[in-house]
Amino acid sequence: MLRQAQISAIMARERLMSPERARTLSEGLVAGLLGYGSIALFFGILHVLTGQSLVHTAATLGDPLVSHESAVVGGAVAGSVIAFNGIHLLAFILFGVIAAWLVSRSESNPGFFLLMLFLGLAGFFYSLSGFLGYSVDRPLAPSWVTVAAANLLAGLLMASYLLRVHPGLLSKVIRQMDPETEHPFPAARTGPRLR
Repeated sequence: MLRQAQISAIMARERLMSPERARTLSEGLVAGLLGYGSIALFFGILHVLTGQSLVHTAATLGDPLVSHESAVVGGAVAGSVIAFNGIHLLAFILFGVIAAWLVSRSESNPGFFLLMLFLGLAGFFYSLSGFLGYSVDRPLAPSWVTVAAANLLAGLLMASYLLRVHPGLLSKVIRQMDPETEHPFPAARTGPRLR
């Protein structure tokens, strides 16, 4: 009886975390950490070059997230820096996992990649417009140009990593867009058919 319970528990665990799901989660974690790290490094270098505190952006943007009774560290409120970086890290990991899941789905349906690209660009511009509204109220916040450049760098690093671990995806997408390729669904054709 105990042996049967152990086998059932193992089978339940395998259903919970299939190899495909584990691969997607690990790829998403790496992509998210690449995005988070690139933005932190970008703004760290920018602040050092301009003579500001290394954590200037994190302190400025994290300021509304915490009470002002935190300890001051290096000219910045430590709670603000920790809160901003924590939320930023979680957001990038979540975005990385979602992007990895979309990329894995795109391997079986390359047309899905175009939807993913559209949603990514729409999300980027939506976030950018939200930040533009935020930075108007906070003159110490970084300019929208630096935020856009940092996010573009993060997006390119994340995309290049995901395309590197899925090497055949880009060629599948390009073949899908070719009007001469035979598609199982007529709506998937991108151009007129001449016979």
